[in-house]
Amino acid sequence: IKQLGKTKEMDVYGITDKQPSLELLAFPAYLLGINQDRLKEKLTSRQMDSKWGGKSESIHVTLNVEQACYTRDALAKALHARVFDFLVDSINKAMEKDHEEYNIGVLDIYGFEIFQKNGFEQFCINFVNEKLQQIFIELTLKAEQEEYVQEGIRWTPIEYFNNKIVCDLIENKVNPPGIMSILDDVC
Repeated sequence: IKQLGKTKEMDVYGITDKQPSLELLAFPAYLLGINQDRLKEKLTSRQMDSKWGGKSESIHVTLNVEQACYTRDALAKALHARVFDFLVDSINKAMEKDHEEYNIGVLDIYGFEIFQKNGFEQFCINFVNEKLQQIFIELTLKAEQEEYVQEGIRWTPIEYFNNKIVCDLIENKVNPPGIMSILDDVC
């Protein structure tokens, strides 16, 4: 996915007057398991099918630089989503038990949304909300309670779940690597 986005401009794919350059597509095409000419064709053109008077006709339209950039970015987004889905499925299968022992709750402070299938974007939104919740816990609950202890104020401790372990599961760099780190390595 990173290989597709290595260039800032699409002229390397041969859209402008410069000589077409397939070298930059060779490695991404190899990784995707497709022919580099086919990859270039899909990134720089689209096929329009029309039916008129009982006849079917296909027209190939060459994309301009902006359209080709959108196509490249859409491909990268789709690949990210598929890698993420694969990672989630793999984690779920590895953690699958006959009965439920543990579960991970991800708090969405704006209201929990239940979808048939959550994608990478929803995962990122939930992660940001978890981080916001963690900051709130650290700055409000934990800090206040520590201040009460230091000042010797009598109070009733507030029980709360410290979601640091959830955030670590997602963002740890090493030992063990978090989900984002694994995604970064795979993508």
